[in-house]
Amino acid sequence: MKAKETKMKVKYPVYDDGVISVSLFAEDQESAEKDLFYLAIRWLPPQSYKDQKGKEKSVTNVMGGETDWFILPHSFGTAVGKSLIAQKVAGLDGFNKEGFTKLVSWLVEMEEIHDSMNY
Repeated sequence: MKAKETKMKVKYPVYDDGVISVSLFAEDQESAEKDLFYLAIRWLPPQSYKDQKGKEKSVTNVMGGETDWFILPHSFGTAVGKSLIAQKVAGLDGFNKEGFTKLVSWLVEMEEIHDSMNY
């Protein structure tokens, strides 16, 4: 489901690498305070480039230029969230600190990951 087709208003950016963006969405501030989030993903607008002769070339993304937010089903959203955590731990750049913290809190609240330390 596209985010613009819903009542989603509150957005916390989690990850952006210049090609894709991942955010947490909530219907309103009250639901955001209760960790009632949905993970959404989108392709970013493609960036034109100059070829070897200096001529500007326009490109499109694999979605034909589509850049709308797509809200993921809960089980798929949590799987993507877990994968993002693993990638951040491995050193991947592009994370928004506040959004990433919200992502971790959301997954802990949904009991998708455990809030514990291993010794």
